[in-house]
Amino acid sequence: MISFLRGTIYNILLNSLIIDVNGIGYEVFVSNSERYKLNDEVMIYTHQHVREDENSLYGFSTLEEKQTFIKLISVKGIGVKTAMGIMSRSSIEMLTESIETGNVGYLKTLPGIGPKAAQQIILDLKGKLKVEVNTPLAHESVVFKEAKEALRALNFKVSEIDRALASIKDENISVDVCILKALQFLNKK
Repeated sequence: MISFLRGTIYNILLNSLIIDVNGIGYEVFVSNSERYKLNDEVMIYTHQHVREDENSLYGFSTLEEKQTFIKLISVKGIGVKTAMGIMSRSSIEMLTESIETGNVGYLKTLPGIGPKAAQQIILDLKGKLKVEVNTPLAHESVVFKEAKEALRALNFKVSEIDRALASIKDENISVDVCILKALQFLNKK
């Protein structure tokens, strides 16, 4: 499974990007391709969708977006295209609030969502779609994102990881050093 790609944007298509990663071009479907620029260096979290007749990559700028997408496609009747349509039109916060409050009206305004699909989304995801509260560290930096993903792969809780990363004051460190410092913090507990 491909968890993320880091490379240069080679081409921008209507609903996807071609990302050059060491001479290999990966097509990644994204919700808003217009926010990217040619030749920009990017790191995109990916979900690999494999079916009998399809093997596609769907890309997200944050882990929270990726997790939300995965939860959306777990809902009966919501496929990858519908989930990407939802992600392109709604923020994670607004989507979560609508699901938690049972706001069918808002969900019906999203592309591909009718009354039954809106009810199913609420039924399946209420209480399960929590937006992670980020600490005031430089959580947007690639180093901290990669460190967070590596620590999650080691089965640490998100709240523990956030506290560990918040304890790291030096934002200009390598991923390896960041992970090492976070592990030292986590092992002191």
